[in-house]
Amino acid sequence: MRIITQTELAYRSKYDLDALLALVLREISYAKEGSPEWKNAMASLANIRHEQAARNLAPRPRGPGF
Repeated sequence: MRIITQTELAYRSKYDLDALLALVLREISYAKEGSPEWKNAMASLANIRHEQAARNLAPRPRGPGF
């Protein structure tokens, strides 16, 4: 598995991030700990979680009159 970068994740929807998270978690479960595949999956996992956290902290836009 290749590393999924934060730049790639910035343009994905919330649903895409959720799907990628599931894919990466599956890859982690199949990879041998310490292997290059496992390390790449762990880096991707950190990037996905960082992007999800950044989106949760962003203020929600309000409509007119609120």
